This record gives sequence, structure tokens and C-alpha cells, in this order.
Amino acid sequence: MRKKKNLLAEEDEVDFISCCDAETLKFVIPPKKYKLNVLIHALVAGPMCGLGFRYLLPTTLNALYYNNTGATVMLFIFGWFTLLIAQYPLTTGAPPETATYRTTDILELSALMRSFYVYIFVSFDLLHRYYPDTFLLTNQVLHVIFVFLPLFWTVGVLAPIDSFFLYALEQAHVFLFGGSYMASDIRLLVMVTLSTCVFIGAYFIKVSLGTIILCALAGYLLSTDLGGLGTQLLALITRNRVSASRTDVREPDREESGKKFLWKWGIFEFLYHVVMLAVVCVIAGLLNKNSTSFSTDSWKILGYCIIGVCVLEKVVRDLQGVFIVFGLWRNMLFPKTVRQQRIFQYRKLWLTPLGVMRRGLVNWVGPFLMLSYLSVTITSTDPTSVSIRDHLDLATGVWYVFGTVRAFRWIWQSTVHALLELSVVHIVMVTMDTNTTVIKWGIPILAMLASLCRDRLYQLSNKLYFYITLLISSWTDKKQRRDSSIPIIVVSIILFPLIFGVIAIASALSVPLLPLFTLPLVLFSFPRHLRSWPEDVGGSANSCPDTNFYRQLAPELSKAFSAGFASGSIGEASPGNHYLVRFQDRLIWVMVLERGSSYCTINIKGLELQETSCHTVEAARIDDIFECAFEVPESICAVGRLNEYPLHCLTPLDSYYLNAYSDARNILTGIIDSPSSTDDTMKAFLRSLVWVLLKYVNKMKVKQMKDKKSAKFDRELSFIAQNEKHELKEINSSNNTNSRTIPQKNTALQPLVPDFTRETRSPTPPPIVKAKQNKMASSWGSLDSFTDSIFSDDGNNTKKKPSKPPAALKPIPARNKSPEIEDLFDELDIGLPAYDVTKPKPTPQKFGGAKSFGNAIYKPQTNLAGSPDFKSPYSSQLSLPKEWRELPLDNSQVSRLMNKFPADWYRFVLKTLDWSCEEQTKEKVLQDVMGDDALRNCYSQLTMACYSIFEGQGYSGPSLLYKCYMGEVSINAMWDWLGEHTDLQNLVKKAFRYGFKLMMDQMLLGEMTSDLEWQEALEEYDNDWYIGLEKDPEWTTAVLASTPNLFSIGHNNTQNTYSSRTLTLQSMDVSIGRLNPEVVRGQWANLALELLYMTNDDEERYSIQAHPVILRNLTVQAADPPLGYPIYSSKPISVPLL
Repeated sequence: MRKKKNLLAEEDEVDFISCCDAETLKFVIPPKKYKLNVLIHALVAGPMCGLGFRYLLPTTLNALYYNNTGATVMLFIFGWFTLLIAQYPLTTGAPPETATYRTTDILELSALMRSFYVYIFVSFDLLHRYYPDTFLLTNQVLHVIFVFLPLFWTVGVLAPIDSFFLYALEQAHVFLFGGSYMASDIRLLVMVTLSTCVFIGAYFIKVSLGTIILCALAGYLLSTDLGGLGTQLLALITRNRVSASRTDVREPDREESGKKFLWKWGIFEFLYHVVMLAVVCVIAGLLNKNSTSFSTDSWKILGYCIIGVCVLEKVVRDLQGVFIVFGLWRNMLFPKTVRQQRIFQYRKLWLTPLGVMRRGLVNWVGPFLMLSYLSVTITSTDPTSVSIRDHLDLATGVWYVFGTVRAFRWIWQSTVHALLELSVVHIVMVTMDTNTTVIKWGIPILAMLASLCRDRLYQLSNKLYFYITLLISSWTDKKQRRDSSIPIIVVSIILFPLIFGVIAIASALSVPLLPLFTLPLVLFSFPRHLRSWPEDVGGSANSCPDTNFYRQLAPELSKAFSAGFASGSIGEASPGNHYLVRFQDRLIWVMVLERGSSYCTINIKGLELQETSCHTVEAARIDDIFECAFEVPESICAVGRLNEYPLHCLTPLDSYYLNAYSDARNILTGIIDSPSSTDDTMKAFLRSLVWVLLKYVNKMKVKQMKDKKSAKFDRELSFIAQNEKHELKEINSSNNTNSRTIPQKNTALQPLVPDFTRETRSPTPPPIVKAKQNKMASSWGSLDSFTDSIFSDDGNNTKKKPSKPPAALKPIPARNKSPEIEDLFDELDIGLPAYDVTKPKPTPQKFGGAKSFGNAIYKPQTNLAGSPDFKSPYSSQLSLPKEWRELPLDNSQVSRLMNKFPADWYRFVLKTLDWSCEEQTKEKVLQDVMGDDALRNCYSQLTMACYSIFEGQGYSGPSLLYKCYMGEVSINAMWDWLGEHTDLQNLVKKAFRYGFKLMMDQMLLGEMTSDLEWQEALEEYDNDWYIGLEKDPEWTTAVLASTPNLFSIGHNNTQNTYSSRTLTLQSMDVSIGRLNPEVVRGQWANLALELLYMTNDDEERYSIQAHPVILRNLTVQAADPPLGYPIYSSKPISVPLL
């Protein structure tokens, strides 16, 4: 007999000591998280129970249902059952709700959800008591529904409080005020508040003309990107606060570079909107004021024009996409291929006039035509003295003003939909001109109803498509076929009227259609806002190194969507639409969050690049769909070609070429393990190091010279200003002296001396120790005699001269100072400040003294000469920094490598440097510098000292090259010394990586035979490449800066193979398709139910497995964290549609 397994884990088992123990009571009645909620919940529970008691009194029920005893008894019993269930979470902790919206209930709002709905039902009972005739039927129906509330709470069709309010605000904003679904909750609250203020103003204005002008101006203004303006101002304020508290300079926003008109608010954007407001005001005011003088056929002519523009816009929009007729028939005007960039873009130019035409229709012609139509038709008998609601009752007047406010805003907020809705309204007005209801409601109320019907019909068609696709694919797709598939299909056919009713209710309420576990078993979910998730857009993502590729591509992709939405090639930018972008092995999910006048707001999500098996199956199907849509063989005629995947949730739209990174990974077997790879790399490393060092030092010195000149110029300007003030002060002083009757002694002001001519060094040198005297004497006596001190070791190799008494050095006039002399003063420590000779002499740190770097202690053995050794006065421009001049190697260690130094290459590189700061000609400067052996010795010793790091590593071959490339060098004196000079260490790493890449290039492309080829390669590396490691911060910076090429290497420990990775920024074709929005919303609703309520986080659960038709795995990935796992999610991006 098999023993049953206990399904409860040990940590889930609870042992109670007794029934009345404190732990037992704590388990039965969980405490509140916050003590304040004890009081709040009690204050909510008391009135609810009192009103509920009155709500369920037998006398109330008898009066309501005409003394029907059966109805009274049933409603009384089950009503109290409902009331107690609503009371329970207020007394104890809230139980898990099926309708879970947030992952964590921080404020304990779930405890208030049930009581909230009880209060709604009770409020209608109170209204019925005051208005018995108006709310009688409503109260009777709600009493019956009241007893079914526990069933609704169990099924999860009633929304939590926060979700319900956001849903209600969105619906009111769209269908009452004519606004849009918003990109954030803050924007929604602000826009609803502003819209309410406009409604109040329009309602209480007693003049029709004033109401129309207010609605017209507010309609255009509120339809602009005010949310983007607020975000921009907030970012500016935050940036100023941060910059005020920090000293570093913030880099400019990369995503804002290269963007033009309407990408962000600026002076031109403000001027454009001001001009548009003026035009709107003039048109609306003049037409409404003179509306009574127009002929009766004028508004009909405008209406027919609106119908014509609506049809023309639809035709122009569809002719630019790859499919027409609801995505079933391929457009013969669309190019046959997208792989050949020149042919594709040339053929797309033929469609450009259609895009330009649509921009004009949607942005100006259509809105102004509808503005004229509304200004003429929405009026009163006397626009200058009579209100638009003068002839209406209270209720109809309120709805009429709502419709007026909405109509004037909707024509800008969603022009394409407004064209269709007003076309339908105009047909109704013309064909039913004698109907009293139509005449009473007028165009505002009819337009509001038409918009609501259009939206619900769109949702109904998409939800039906979703359900039918699920039902059919459950049998046609073998991997989705289950034992229960046939029974489900049979039951679905039999109960289709019931299922259709569920779909219709979900569409009417604008809630997601919930497929249980993504099976063709559907219910409707609880109401939620269009974004589906409570977190802020772009607030979180599962970031990884591949995230940077999506961050780099996001600005380029937003420009493509801007062009596509503006021209209409990717359809109308309706909030709630989802788009899938495919290129190479990457998938990007784009959602439209907000739509307004000449703009829309999108969110870009990047899906993981490391494809799982489920990911691969769905990605392969996506590739097949785009391949069949965009690639038509020349032998096949495109006319009459049908969509091969009509029941797929993805419909191909268009393709664009964007600058994106192509990712090439190659195995280095045969290259890195070649016998000559190490030698070739080290030879290239020497050349690269010479190049890098000279370029770095030259660039640094040129910058210093320019900064000095700039500082001197600033001091001269400051002296001129001070001199003028000084002269004014003398004039004022003399005038005051002459005006006095008693003569006083006048003290003359001292003349100003400019700062840049003052002596900055003491005219009398400080006492000099004997060793320094000898060194100075040799230095000042003859610079030529000092060249042999380059290899000096503690002065042993220096020529000795007879001791002489120290002679006082003459001060050097400031006008004769040169940069070389100033460097000399700095190095010899003479001049200011003067010090007291009676104090103990400081012990100088000799280059033979011990220093500690990290864990290693070494004694510098080689001291590189400084500027006093140079024979050329121009060599100081390449003088090594002082901290690089003490090397921790013996002279003999460096001398044995000197024959490998590329002297010819060194002289060639000197010719490529910037000598613009010198007054002499470049030829003269180069002649002197190239003949300076002291400078060459400095660089040769430093170069070969760095070369010695990689020579004695104890291993060779691929492991040597890989470890040195990665910077994993065995610790030695030189490498430890470089650790204290990170700038020099980074240059050495950079040079070695250059050398490795040069070795690869020579093996693959052929050996370089001339210095010009080496120069060309290294200049290309400096300008167009980043060669380093993927884990380095500089790699991320290079990707975000759109560096043309990136290179790195890696090692597979399992297979013991080395690989390279090359990223190349190039123009790549990007395919764009639109997803069925209800398919996405339905799967996300099921995901929330499974993970938040059922807590089924099994990675192999059925609802996350690959489904090639509805793209189940990718849709789950695209959900917001923590339920989904996109690796990149952008903040809301506003893109212009002009």
C-alpha cells in the first residue's frame, strides 16, 4: 500500500497548545500591521454594520418587494451572510483575495475592499429614500445583486479599491472629458482635475460663444503633451538640485541628442502651440458667433467633407503597410524585399507622398474641419447671450456640456477616431432629422455615445478573435493538444451563446478576458487601468549587460516609431496597442501609453537575449511571419498574395533601417594558439605602447598649454578692470580733496601691478645642500653634459666635478621665464616659498629609498631624466609626468631589452603629434625633438620596463595572451608599481589589447608592411573602437555612446576554448508588427491570477510554455517585474507625430 505524501511543508504546519492559547487566537485573528488601522477599520465597520442593518430590515425589504415574503426571507438571510463576510477583514486580517492587484499590500487596502462595495449598495438605498420614484428599480436590482457579492469576491470580478479608482478615472477621462489613457497615475489625476475645472467653467458660462471658445482652447491645450512638459520641468529642477550639491559636470543626455522639433518643449514648440491656439480661438469664435446666419446646408457640407477625409485617411494609411484589408491581403505597392537596403528605401520613396498627405490630414485638415463643424452645430438661438443648455433639462444639460467639452478635445486628442465617430454621427443626424431624441441629444451626446460604442466594438472583435484563436489552436497545434481539448471544444460550441455573453460583458465593462491557465475557458477579470500593472512605467527591470544594447537602440527606435505613426505605415497610435520589433536575435516590446495632439507616449521593453527553448520556438515563428510578409520572390506576383498566418496574434506592418549593433562571436582556435601569436602580439604591443604613450602625453601637454594661455588672458582682463576701478578711485579722491575748505594731507594710492608680471619666486635662493649644489652646477653648467645621467644610479654614473663654494643664483626676470625653466624650478625645489635655514633640513626622498605599493616593497633603481636633460627646448611638450620617472627595475634589466625598442616607429609617431602650441614651424620642431636622445631614452626605458611585465610571466601561449588581455598579470615589481599609477596602468592595458587585436587582424587580413598601415590601424582603434572587457564600465559607456566597434575576448572553461566578440554598429533592417491588444491583456490577467493569488511560480507551468500562435512565453516576459522579466524597460518616451 502506497503511503500518501504530505503536501504541507514542515514550515507550513502549525501546532496549537490549546484552543484558547494566545498563539491560537493570533492565528485565527491576525493582528493589523499598523496600529492606526485598528481605529480606521473600526470607524469603517461601525457605520457599515449600522447602515447594513437598516439595508436588510424586513420592513425595508417588504416595502421594496411589495410584501413578498419569499424574497424578503431569502434576501434577509443571504444579505446578512454578505454583510458578515464584508465585516470579517475589518475585524481581523484581510484574507487572500482572488482579485489581487499589487504584490504587497503595504497600506492594508485589501481589508477595505469588501466594505467599499457594501457602501456603494447602501448609498443607492439612501438615494432611494430621498428620491423614491427615480431609484426604485435600481434599488430593487441592487438588493438582489447584493446577496451575490460573496460569489463575485470569490471569482475575482470586483476590483480592489486602488485598481477600481484608477479604472474609473481613466474611463471618465476618456469618455466624459475626451482625454487619453495616461502614461502614469500622477498625469491621470492632474489631467482629470484640469478637465473637471474646464467642465465646471463651460457649464456655468451663460453665453454660448464663451462656452465654445473655452472648450475649443482647453480642448487643444489639454491635448498637448503637458505630461511631458511636467516631466521635463521636474527633471530640470532635480538636475539643478543635484548639480548644486555636486561639483562634477553632468554629461548631456544622450537620448536627447539629434532630436528635432516637438521632441521636447522649447521656444519653437511654445510658439507653435501659441499660434495653433490663436487659430483655434479665431475659427471657433467667428463660426459660432455667425452660426445663425449660415444656411441650413452649410453644416451638412462640412459633415460630408469629414466623411471624405475619414475615408481618404484610411486608404492612405493602409496603402503604406505591408498588408491591407484587415491584414489579410498583401499590398502590391509595398517593396518585395527588405534585405537589399537601397532597393527597399528607393521603393519606399514612392510611398512618401502618401505619408506626407496623411500628416496634413491628421494634424491640420481633419481637426480644423471638425472644429468648424462643431462650432457651427453646437450653438444656441443667440450665441452672444443664450447658453447652449438653455433649452435642456438638468440631466440632459449636464450630459450635453460633457459632450461639448469632450467633442472639442477629442478632435485633437484622437483625430482618426474622431473622424470616424463624427462621420457616423453626421449620418445619423441627416437620416434621422425628425427623431425627437436625436434632436434633443444633439451632436455632443451622440458623439459621446458613438465613441463609447466604437471602443467597445473594437474590444469585442479583438476578444472574439482571442477566444477563437485559443479554441482552434488547442487542437491544430500538436503541442497544445491535450486529452481535454475535444471535450472543451464540444462544450464551447454548445455553450457558445453563454460564452459570447461573457465576452460581451467583458467588452462592455472594458475589462480583460481571462483565459484560465491560457486554456479556452474564459471569464472576465476585474477592472484595471489600461497599463495593467500598478508600478510606474520603466520603474524596474531585470538589468544585465545586454540591457545596454536596448538602451542604445531606444532613441533610434523611438525615431522610427515617430516616423511610422506620423506617416501611418504602422497604423494609428492608439493607447493600449502593443508592437513587437524583431532584428537579429533580439526582440523589443513597445506599448503605446498615451496619445494626443501631434504626439504619443510609448514604453520600450527589451526581452532577454539568452533564448530559452520556449523563447526559441516563438521567435522562430515570428521570423517565419516576417519572412513571408516582407520577402516575396521575384518569380511570384505580389498581387493577390494572402497572409499565410491570418489567425496569428501578430500582424506585420513595416520595416525600418536603424543603426544597431550586430553581434559576432567567433572561436579563436587556430589564431590565439598559433606558434607565432605571442611574438606577433608582443611586437604589436611595443608599437601600440609607443603610440599610446606619446599620444597621451602630447594631448595632456597641449591641453595644459592651452589652459595656461586661457588663464593668463583671464588675468589680463581682470587687471584691466581693476586698473579702471583704481583710476576712478584716484579721481574721486582728488575731487573730494579739492572740495574741502581745510587742506588735508592727501595720500596717493599705490599703482597697481598686474598679477601676471609679479615675481612668483624669491629673488634670493634658499640654502642648498651639497648634493643639490653639485647637481645644479652640472645642470646649469652644461645641459649637454647631463645626458649621460639618464641611467644614473644614486649618482654613481654622474661625472664628478671639483667642489666649489655655492654661488648665489641670480633671480630670473619673469618676462624671460619659459615652461622649461618653470619645470626646472618645480623639479629642483628652488624659489618660493623661502624657508628658515635654522630649521632641520628635510630628508629628500631619493629614488633609491624604499616605497610600499600594496603588498610589495621595492626600491626604485632607474630614475628617468626630466626636462633639464633635454637638448631641445620643445621636448618639454613630451616630458613624462614626474610620477612616472622612477622605475622599480635595475638598469641592467632595462638595458637588455633596449634592442627591441622600435626607434624608427618612435620617430614616425613624433611626426603625427600635435605641435600647434609651438611658435616655430612643425618641421623645425620635429627636427629638434627627433634629435633629442634624452627624450628618446626616457620613452625607450619606460616602454621596455612595461614590456618586461609580460615577458617573465612563467607561462606562454593562449593562456598568456588571455590573462594579459584580461589584466590578470602575475604580481611583479613593475606591475605593482603600475598599480599606484592607474593612468599609466590603463595605458599599458590599452596598448596590450591593441596589440592583441593587431595580431588578430594581421593573421586574418595579412601582415602590415609599412608605418602608414600601422598608423591607419591605430588611429581607427582610437577613433572607432573600444577594445576591452565586457564587464568594464567603459564598455557600457562605449555602447551607450554608439561607438562604431567594440571588441572583447572570453574563455569557456568547460570546453577550454577562447572566443572573441565583435560588436559593429551598422544599419540593420528592423521588422515591426502589431499584436492583438486583448491577447496581451488576457494573458497578463491570467499571469496575475496565477502568481499573486494561486502563487503558482513553477517555471515549467503550462501557462508559460511556448505557444507559437499567442506568443505566450514572450508575453509573460514582457510583463512588468516582478511577474515578468524584461531586461530593459524605458521611462515613458514622448514621440512627435508631425
